[in-house]
Amino acid sequence: MPDWSLPPTSGLVTVFLVVGLVAGATGVVVAQESSVELATQDGRVVVHAAEDATITGTSDLDAGSNLTLRIQSAGDTQPQFLKTQTVTVAENGSFAAPFDFSEQASGDTFAVTVVRGGETVAESEGVVLAPGETLTGDASSTADASATGDGTGASTPGFGLVAALAALAAVAGYARFR
Repeated sequence: MPDWSLPPTSGLVTVFLVVGLVAGATGVVVAQESSVELATQDGRVVVHAAEDATITGTSDLDAGSNLTLRIQSAGDTQPQFLKTQTVTVAENGSFAAPFDFSEQASGDTFAVTVVRGGETVAESEGVVLAPGETLTGDASSTADASATGDGTGASTPGFGLVAALAALAAVAGYARFR
């Protein structure tokens, strides 16, 4: 009767071949870093107390991507508020959302959170100014509020849960075999 047992090194090669096949069948894990920036002055989003105050920004996300802007009163701001609106990234990467700040007073503060796919992608503090009022201090700028994106884009190789479990099972089986 022929001897079908494998020498120890051949068994190890077999384990690696099986793990490699399983890992290859699971594909790759994909990740992307995307950037979303809110237009700010002196590091804060600035709006005027008006019905059509607009919060703007830019992104490197694909045109047509949706973002949710969440505006929530902060500090002693009265009346307190929570406003949300979904916006679409334009072809040039910009987005804009009008909000009603007509009931707010100059100096009221708020927090802006930009969400995509349940993940916060940008945040900034904000302030309400009276119509015609300007911030004193440095010239306006755009503060970078970059954050990790939603998991699509550039590839990063990975094995996934199925391949990891298969590898553990194969190694455990090989160890038991020896």
